[in-house]
Order: sequence, then structure tokens, then C-alpha cells
Amino acid sequence: MTNLYLTNAYIQKKANENDSNIHLNIVIPKIMDLQDSPYLLIIQSTTENNSRITIYPIMNEKIIKLNLIGQDVSNEMVEILSNTLKKYEIIHSSGILKKRKDFFYECYLNFNLSDAKSKDLKTSLDKIKNIFKEIKIEEIGLKN
Repeated sequence: MTNLYLTNAYIQKKANENDSNIHLNIVIPKIMDLQDSPYLLIIQSTTENNSRITIYPIMNEKIIKLNLIGQDVSNEMVEILSNTLKKYEIIHSSGILKKRKDFFYECYLNFNLSDAKSKDLKTSLDKIKNIFKEIKIEEIGLKN
């Protein structure tokens, strides 16, 4: 039998009215590879009106987060970015977000800074750095 629902929902009372930290009790359904994955990548995306959490089962204790900020969004820029990143395993992508004159793009890649792919990524990004105001590569690891 197929589950006809796209989402799960419940209502939770806040501990107190000023509390911005909540503890969630989330049941993760039968996600492929969940049993074989020792780690969960938890991504939180927040706007002024809501917060969205996405969870991915992963094998690595550390991964790379790539953050790009630019000014000109064009089909050519999107194609250049796509061609640059297509050889890497992208776990999650924010898509391109435009705020005022800037555009933002984030993605999480399935390797860490000590991996040989990291050096290759830096070299590839160096070739296209002129189309971005800022390029940040950071390693995401286990939360203490």
C-alpha cells in the first residue's frame, strides 16, 4: 500500500512564550539507506515566517558546504555553475535565491576538506571566481 501523504505534521506547545529553542521528536520514516548510514545531515532553512528542516542519511562524518554570492544572475552563469559542480555528489542544494541585487546559492557536497576532491573543487572555483562576489567553502562536522 502506498502512502498518499506528502508530509507529516503535528502541533507542539512551546515550553514558554519566550522560548526559541524547541526539542523535536521526529519519526524518520523508511528512508532508503537510513539503516546503512551512521550519520544524519540536518539542514535548517529559516525565513522570517518559517523554518524548514531537511534530513539526509549520509556516510561521512564531515562534508563540505559551498556558499556563493554574486550579483548577475544569467542563464550563462547558471550553466557555468552547473558544469562546474556536476562532477561532485551534491547532497542538497538551496537553489538560486535573489535578494535585492545579490543572488545566493548554497550546496552540500559529499566529501570533506581532506579529500582530494576538495583541492579539485578549489581549482574549479578559482576558474570562475570572477562571476561571484564571494565564495566560501566550509567543512560541516558532527555537532557536539
